[in-house]
Amino acid sequence: MSSIRTIPLRRAAIAVVLALVLVACDWKGPAPTDASLTAASGPFAVSTLAVPSSAGFGGGTIYYPNNVEGPFAAISVSPGFFGTQSAIAAWGPRLASHGFVVVTINTTSLFADPTQRSTEQRQALTYVVNQGNTASSPIFGLVDGNRTGVAGHSMGGGASLISAQADPSIDAVMPLAPWNIGTNFQGITSPTLILACQADGVAAPDTMASPMYNSIPATTTKMYISVTNGDHSCANAPTGGGNEVGKYGVAFLKRWLDADTRYDPWMCGASAPTAGGTLNEVRSSCPF
Repeated sequence: MSSIRTIPLRRAAIAVVLALVLVACDWKGPAPTDASLTAASGPFAVSTLAVPSSAGFGGGTIYYPNNVEGPFAAISVSPGFFGTQSAIAAWGPRLASHGFVVVTINTTSLFADPTQRSTEQRQALTYVVNQGNTASSPIFGLVDGNRTGVAGHSMGGGASLISAQADPSIDAVMPLAPWNIGTNFQGITSPTLILACQADGVAAPDTMASPMYNSIPATTTKMYISVTNGDHSCANAPTGGGNEVGKYGVAFLKRWLDADTRYDPWMCGASAPTAGGTLNEVRSSCPF
């Protein structure tokens, strides 16, 4: 009789342990699938907040999950040369709908170089964190200032790498077809996903994305994904590369900003990216 009684007790104990693990991890949203990672939006509804240019960078838009308890990691996304936030705007709602507070920025000058874009990208992160600590802000209490990420296109991608090298407290880096005169980023210790475009005529992978990736230490968690025949804009939106860009971009940021190990299969596991078809080249420092 006692052995029979212990079965429901063991099940109850297991349920309690699992519940405690989920609370400790504070994972946001349901378990991922290929379908959920390639869907037009994630599980959360999204609201927006306009950022004035007086904020200290060029202004922009904050996208954040609503009707769900925070806090969430913050991500700053920068456009490239002569670009505005509209060029990378699609990343805002996509990432926010998966449980991030995202600011897509304008720069103070369309001609700003990657170093200046890095400065403004980090100013935008500070702005978002401060808004999260301001009682009168719509995003009060929604921002975890200890979990931050940067992303950007072209010069904004170069800026993201500069930001990570300058500030190791940044937790994840996602350059999109990055451009920068210098390609040595041996100081980066934060997890980095470089999304490159095979047929990029502006930031050719052989002279930009690839040597940038190679310069990041092998001890750093890093991935390199190149879209077959992709032009310079192949990663501007999550729908790039037949939705592969968004799938792995979201999975990467969820894994390293939320420490959500449910996304491990899309990093080094059974669902990890492989070369062939939509993707012409994949590299990583797996296993990690």
